[in-house]
Amino acid sequence: MPLNRFLRRSAALACALPLFVAAPALAQDAIIVEGERIETADIRNTARDITIGSYSAQVPIARFQRPVCPGVWGLTEENAQAVLDRIVFNALEADIPVSDEPDCGANVWVIVVDDAPATFERLRDEDSFLTRHLTRYQERKVRDQEGAVRGWNLISTRNPETGVVQPDGFELASAFQEAITNGTPPPVNEVNRISRLDLGIRTDIELSVVLVERSALAGVDSVALADYATMRLLAYTEPPSEDGPVSTVLTLFAPGEAGEFAPERMTAFDRAYLRAIYRSSPTRPARMALGNIAGAMENIETP
Repeated sequence: MPLNRFLRRSAALACALPLFVAAPALAQDAIIVEGERIETADIRNTARDITIGSYSAQVPIARFQRPVCPGVWGLTEENAQAVLDRIVFNALEADIPVSDEPDCGANVWVIVVDDAPATFERLRDEDSFLTRHLTRYQERKVRDQEGAVRGWNLISTRNPETGVVQPDGFELASAFQEAITNGTPPPVNEVNRISRLDLGIRTDIELSVVLVERSALAGVDSVALADYATMRLLAYTEPPSEDGPVSTVLTLFAPGEAGEFAPERMTAFDRAYLRAIYRSSPTRPARMALGNIAGAMENIETP
């Protein structure tokens, strides 16, 4: 059965599994970790490095506006449930809404396959709902990724007040050309307020996918997989371009030494990063939305 068709059939099953968060212990010993102080500039640079479009002054950082509904394919039911539970836990820790509907349609997918690049191309050939709305630029970004993982996010531009999808890129240029040809008014995005701190649009993540090769999971537990997936699925991110002083789980599947010494859990930086994005205004320019990560890290207790 084609993967595209199987995913449609399995979405309801994957999301219908009971989601729960384990209760913390009533008491636990305090752990003090001593290390070098991470400079605010390093935190800011790492955040910009992993965030696609982070330097934009005209586009906000993409994030989910609808409740998150995770789905897993390619693992045993027990392991799939563990991954689902951890993603939900991470989302709730960052104040990201999670769907409590038993038949919610999965909009974040962790898919374990034998060959990630080949699977991506097959999904494109099958016109899968997972890849159908990727732009040519996004397709190139996926194909340029190295290692055992391929990840992508489907993004829409919307009016922040009405939620109506706005044309952008090629669609916007075509709409203007059509208006000129027909002598009709060009498309207008009407908003009541716009400023340097509040743009007239928001960018929504509609669906996110991570393909992970089965061979890369040797020695990786379900929590590590879920933590990595959380950072790729719930934000418009990519692994850092080079090693730096700020530790992130996004290096988990990086080839070479970067992957060998990568953390296997979301770090304080990772958790503060998600909190900063989702607690910021959805219309704030991307270059301004990452300013609170350093402060948020001081209050993070990594589970």
